[in-house]
Order: sequence, then structure tokens, then C-alpha cells
Amino acid sequence: MKRKHIYSLLASMLLISQVSFSQDLPMSDTVELDEIILSLPFSQDRGKSVIKVNKINVNTINPIFKSYIGKSISKLPGISLITTGPGIAKPSIRGLSASRVIIYSQGVRLENHQWGDEHGVGVSTSGISSVELIKGPSYVLYGSDAMGGVLYIEPERYSTDFKIDYMGIYNSNYSGITNNLGVKGSSGKFSYVLRGNMTDNQNFSTPDGEVDNTWLKENDIQAGLRYRSEKFSSDLRLSVNISELGIPEGEEGHDDHDDHDDHDDHEGHDDHDDHEGHEGHYQELSHTMLTWKNNFDLGNNHDLEITLGRQFNERKEFGGHGEEEGHEGHDDHDDHEGHEGHDDHGHGGSGAELDMELTTNTIDVGLTMPQSENFNMILGTNILSQENNNFGFEELIPDAEMKDFGVYGLGQITMENGSALIGVRYDSRSITSESGSADFSNFNGSIGLKRNLGNASLRLNLGSGYRAPNLIELFAEGIHHGTFRYERGNPNLEAETSFQSEISLDIMNENSSLAFDIFLNDISNYIYVAPSNQFVAGYKLYNFMQQDATLYGSEISYSKQTGIEWLASNTSLEYIRGESADGDPLPFINPLTFKQVFTMNFTESYSLEMDFIAKAKQTRISQFEEETDGYSILNLSGNWMTSFLNNDLNIFWSIDNVFDTEYYDHLSRLKESGIAGLGRNISVGLKYNF
Repeated sequence: MKRKHIYSLLASMLLISQVSFSQDLPMSDTVELDEIILSLPFSQDRGKSVIKVNKINVNTINPIFKSYIGKSISKLPGISLITTGPGIAKPSIRGLSASRVIIYSQGVRLENHQWGDEHGVGVSTSGISSVELIKGPSYVLYGSDAMGGVLYIEPERYSTDFKIDYMGIYNSNYSGITNNLGVKGSSGKFSYVLRGNMTDNQNFSTPDGEVDNTWLKENDIQAGLRYRSEKFSSDLRLSVNISELGIPEGEEGHDDHDDHDDHDDHEGHDDHDDHEGHEGHYQELSHTMLTWKNNFDLGNNHDLEITLGRQFNERKEFGGHGEEEGHEGHDDHDDHEGHEGHDDHGHGGSGAELDMELTTNTIDVGLTMPQSENFNMILGTNILSQENNNFGFEELIPDAEMKDFGVYGLGQITMENGSALIGVRYDSRSITSESGSADFSNFNGSIGLKRNLGNASLRLNLGSGYRAPNLIELFAEGIHHGTFRYERGNPNLEAETSFQSEISLDIMNENSSLAFDIFLNDISNYIYVAPSNQFVAGYKLYNFMQQDATLYGSEISYSKQTGIEWLASNTSLEYIRGESADGDPLPFINPLTFKQVFTMNFTESYSLEMDFIAKAKQTRISQFEEETDGYSILNLSGNWMTSFLNNDLNIFWSIDNVFDTEYYDHLSRLKESGIAGLGRNISVGLKYNF
């Protein structure tokens, strides 16, 4: 706890000091400083925001990088990916992931059984305009589960012109094919967009060869209709994402990865070696999201925003049950149709081991009320109602209902050489299930300061946070086929609380930028899942437990437009350290990471990028985790803009893992099963605007 006081004292000294920075080293990021930030209130641009936000405009990057959301965000400092093969990734922000990271999509909080670490985010990048990342304290605006941070996904923007575009991508490593078609335009006060995406990936290969049962199939449809007048705008969005994916079990008898189980905050590893005969495990996942966002101009710069959301998530896991024999692999995964035969909470209707349906309704209201030129305020509320139902042969979590309620207030004061942001929030959660009930509530607050120091800016953000336990942590009792373990919840869990502090220094000039961030996150009652020495139904028993924990670290990034007109570079270094109250390392902590990117814009129509990443050996591991060696990977990509039949044509390519290096990433769920990272992958594609 002493570190918190040291950092706070250091920040206070910096804030009151009158040092003038004379270096010409500016702040760097992926967008301009005057880019409007959507994840924060008051329509602020990135340069003036008290809370630091990283942003990627997806339409400006190589389309291959945007084919998976993980590739889109992987270059941002402070974020890493927990992966299960090339197509499945969960964001980890400064050592926290899954239910501790909120993902906002179409203006609402994404709810899709996000505690399941063996499937991806469930959002296709085919209909995304930008991705914003908040790494610091953001609890006041986003509530419970924003302890780690927020990933804010902006849906595809509308167009005043009629446009049709097609994109196709081929990946050599896993014979992956992606096809994408979009239409958008406007008529009068109405605008519309419609986009479909189809991805079909076979098993991926490491430098050692093909990995069985790692196929992935995804279909995604997105549609939007907007009405806009002088005083009112309404945006109706619909997205349907359906995916099917194999669950790899690793290599039997792998000498270097036997008998190691994970001790993790929902991100545990598979104990594959104890479960022979489970080939052909796979999942079918579908997520439907309907949102309706309405903005009212009330006059006198007062704005009211009301967003209604309804989400329906269906998760099925197949394999291992006697009636499922014969469904082993990619060739058979199409045999499992919907929920025919579902009765009133009867089980076995779909033929799946686990079959869960999650229905979520949300109401988000925000009223922005400027009080003066120097003081702006927003009041808001978030209401969530959720129901989980089971239809499979087995149950992992019980049928249950959950209700969340939150109310918050946030005020920003603008000063001569900076600004301040102060917020307070109250949250309550109620869970009622067949296995028991639980209620949680908490008050929290935050304060942020930004000081302008000539060509530099200094930010200090302090905030308390809160995360109520979710359904699986409280009441799980069953086999989780996606992770090959028997999980047992703990109804006596208390809510997590945290105190976060972050200091950011950004120095900027015309041709280069330097950013330095340091953070500390003290968490009380940190919840994690740990293996026991018991077995239930042939699977190792994992229990949910809790104790205090601390995470801290720093990020440094430096960007420069070199003396060569067409050459620019971006360098970053990241370090995270996590430990429990008794000094034991936390699991799934990304090792020291170095990233170097060279961008060569030879002409306005052709560019080349060299992307080098190096990770150190991770020796600070939890009791049930395994060390991983350091490694370095080189990736290349290119982009050529031309025209065909007087329409824009974009031809692009990439080579991942150029030297076909064998490596085990510390955040890979497959590493302890003897499965290395993706081998060399050559991708080619084109995008054509009709």
C-alpha cells in the first residue's frame, strides 16, 4: 500500500511544480489530438480529455489487421490478448480481463457469457469505425466490471452517398477465407447501412504442424437505420453474430506441459491430459443485439440521451456425452441445429452438453447540463435486467435472474492551464437463482486532474472501483467443457473493491511524441479460480476463491517522423507486475513487452509496414502456472491503393511470423497443452468500392 502514497505524492509534486518542458518530444497515438472521443462525455477531443484514451480508426489501417478485433487493438500500449488460436482472443488490460473489462458495442454494454475465456469477444470488426481504449479509472461512467478498463467499439458510420463495397481475404496458414459485403446510403433525413461477413477457417498450424480441432466458422450481419433532424436523432442498430469453433485438447503426453493447472481470474488453462477420448469438442455461439439510441436537444446546450438495448446470447458446448458420439470434428459441426424440442426448462432438447440462453435488457440514460463556460455536468443511470436459462444435458450455472441498477454524476471544471473531473456513483446488484440469492451495493468516486505544461501535459487520475461477483463465480456447479474442468462456485464471495491511481505524462511537438504512463491498482477481495486435488466426474475440481491483490506497472511509447520523408517509427515498452496479498504472483500477467513498428509511406497509394514484437521470459508465475521463454516475432504487411473501372481498389497483404518461429505466448490458453503459437501465415486480400 505504500506505493500508492508514493505515487500520489509524486503526482502532487509534479502538479504544483512550475517546470517548463523545452524538449520537442510530442505525444503519440493512432489518431490526431483533435479527434472526438465517444467513450467520454462532453464531446471532448483526445488532447483535452482529463482521462487518457487511446483510439484506433479502423478504416485507416490495413484491412487484414481489422479482420479480427484482436489484430486491430494489439498495437495499443497497455493491452494484450488472451488467445485460443488465431481467431479467438479476449482483451487483457493491465493484467485484468474477462468480467473485469467492459466492452461497449452499439452504445450498450456487451453481455454474452463473457466469463467464458475459450471463445472470443463475439463482435465482428466488419462493421466497426473505431475502437477506443480506456485503461485508467473508469468506474464512475461504466459501473461494475469496469475495474480493468473499457473497450468502446463505435459501429460503422453512415454515409450521405450511396456506396457498395466488397472485401475478400485469404489466409494460408489455416486456409481461412473471409468475404464481406456492405451497402450504405441516405434518403432525406434517413440513413442506412447493411453489412454481412462470412469467415471460414480450417485448423491452424504451428511450426510443428497442424493442430487438430482448431477450426472456426463465423457469420455476421449488421444493419442500421438513422433518422436525424435539427433537434432529434434516432439510431436503430441490429447485429447477429453466429460462430462455431472447435475446442483443441492439446498433445497427449507432452513432456513440457504435463500436470500444470492454472490459478486464474477466469482464465484458467485446460487440464487436457487427464481427459482422453474427448476429441471433437466444439461450441456453437450466437449473439443477437438490438439497440435504439435517441438524442434530444433540450435547448440551452442541454442534451438528453436514452439508449435501449436487448441482447440474446445462446451458448452450446458439444462433446463427451454418450449421445454425442460421432460428432467429432469440423465435418460434423453443422449437424447441430437450434433449439428444437425446447420445453419449459426441460434439458437435453438441443443435444448439447451445455446449452445456455442469456437474455439481457438495458436502459441507459444520460443528461448533459452545462452550468457555465467553465463547468459541465452529466447525470445518468444504467439499468440492466438479465435472465439465464439452461437446456442442455448438464448445467454449469443455474437458471437465474440478475438485476443491476446504477446512478452517477460527473462534473468537469475547466481552468486556465488545465481541467479537473470529479465523479460519484452508486450501484446495486441482485441475483436470484435456484441455488441461492445474493445482493451487493456500493458507493464509489473518482477525481482526475490535467495540467498543461507548455508543449506537454500531465494527467493524474484517482478512483475507487467495485465489481460484484457474477453468476458463475457464485453458483457454478458442473463441467465446463470449454475448459475441461469441473467448476464449483462460492456463494460466500464478497464484492471486489479497488483503488486505482494513474499518472500520465505526454510531451509533444510537430514531428515526434513521447508518452509515459504509470499505474497502481489495489484490489480487495480479488476473485480467482484455483484447482484442487479432487476430481468430479473425471474432471479436476476448480473452486472460486478470493484474497487481496495488487497490480502495477508502466507503459512508454515514442513515435517519430524521421528525417526520411516516407519513414515513421513507433516504439513502445510495457511492464506489468501482479501479486496477491501474501506476495504470490498473479497468473496470466503479460511479460515485459517491446514493440517496434516502422511505417513506410512510399507514395500516397503504397505503404509498407514492419512490425517487430519481443516478449521477455516470464518467470513470475502463480503456483499452478508454467514459465514461458522469451521470443521475438517479425511481421510484414503492405497496402496498395489503385483504381479499376474508375472505382477505388485496395490490394493488401501480410506475412505474420516471417521466420516461422516456434514460440509459446504466456497469454495463450494452449501453451500448457504443448501447442505453440501460429506459424508463418501469408494473407492476401482486396477491397473494391463499386
